[in-house]
Amino acid sequence: MIKPTAAMPDFRARADVGWIDALTFARRKESWVAASAGSFYKIFRRGDDPARDWLDPACIERARREYADLQLLHRLDERACAPLRLDHGCIVYPRLSGPDLRERLLQRDPGGTDGGAALRDGVSLLARLHAATAAISHYPLKDYLIDGFLNPDADVLRRIDESRRTLCIEGFEVRNFRYDRQRRAWVFFDPQAVSRGVPENDLARFIVSVLMVSWGKGGSPRIWKHFHVDDLVSTYERAASRTIDPILLNYCLHETIAMRRHFAEKALRALRGMSRLFGRPYLSAYFLQLQNWIERVGLRHGF
Repeated sequence: MIKPTAAMPDFRARADVGWIDALTFARRKESWVAASAGSFYKIFRRGDDPARDWLDPACIERARREYADLQLLHRLDERACAPLRLDHGCIVYPRLSGPDLRERLLQRDPGGTDGGAALRDGVSLLARLHAATAAISHYPLKDYLIDGFLNPDADVLRRIDESRRTLCIEGFEVRNFRYDRQRRAWVFFDPQAVSRGVPENDLARFIVSVLMVSWGKGGSPRIWKHFHVDDLVSTYERAASRTIDPILLNYCLHETIAMRRHFAEKALRALRGMSRLFGRPYLSAYFLQLQNWIERVGLRHGF
């Protein structure tokens, strides 16, 4: 006998959700978002109703983790956005008035804000966050044999074992920076999962996110190459007072591209009709450019 599927409990009956109904929440892949006056609201999404997700235990736990992560990152550096408060499965942030960094980089005229300077600010922030040691011991160690998308060889594993572990912030990408006109600064938000890994991991993820600012709907079939990777690496090294391991950076660049391709393939399989038909050659050509870019840069810089 097939048992009926248990329905999700109606959490709406347990609390006043009128404030949620009063806001216009937009549905995203993993969250509901809304803005009102000087605040930005983010509710983690599990279903089709933001009010129900607000009180869902799994969404509450995800919100609690992100809130704690950003509190820590803001204590380490004020360029990480400080959340205003936590309310069940909702995090309330200050509403940042400016564009995100991806949008700014795609503009031909950055309107007086230099894109190269913004990227250097980003990797400098990363170096400062990586300087933290005492406050991060509760985060789990990243297992590169299990948690990665590309198996490391023996030399890479040895280098990982010998490397100092730093914060590993999976959301440290271009799209998660927004300009705050009040402070005249680029501010980081949305750390996603946080663990302890090698510093080359976050730097590679940031570089690949720069290359992929043109990816997706409304973008371009060509990767974005209007930056100098050696400038970003040297900026990080100066700010961190340490040298990046070129072998680990090369591995992390390839692993990040493998990860992005994995999720791009998954999204493509969910498409239907002409979108899927035209999506396949676009995906293949785009990721081929990424691989070719890494090979050329690696040869030039000894990665």
